[in-house]
Amino acid sequence: MLKYKPSDFNRKAQFGSVQEVPNPYTDSPQRKFVADATLRYAPRTRTMTQQYSLLGTNLEDTIIIVTRHNKVTSNSLVAQLADGKYYDVIGSSPDESNNIITYDIVTLKYNKSIKG
Repeated sequence: MLKYKPSDFNRKAQFGSVQEVPNPYTDSPQRKFVADATLRYAPRTRTMTQQYSLLGTNLEDTIIIVTRHNKVTSNSLVAQLADGKYYDVIGSSPDESNNIITYDIVTLKYNKSIKG
């Protein structure tokens, strides 16, 4: 069971999707991030053993964040973190226990192709 203090959730992430919108200057379509929801998150670090076990897999260059349990994280495709960069939501592991406060562990991978 994960235990976090409310002060651990000191960063904001926007979750949403990428949509094609027309460029106001050229009318050509461009991919742009459209936020659906904003959630607070806590960064989570992996142990060295976990990092070594991910070498050579598709999850090698991913990061993990923790949010309060919410359906937004499983339905979203892209997240913008506090650093201003965009990340694809690779997976969401919801806590489906009967506890009062539950958390989701969200795995993210950096996406260079999305423009702000």
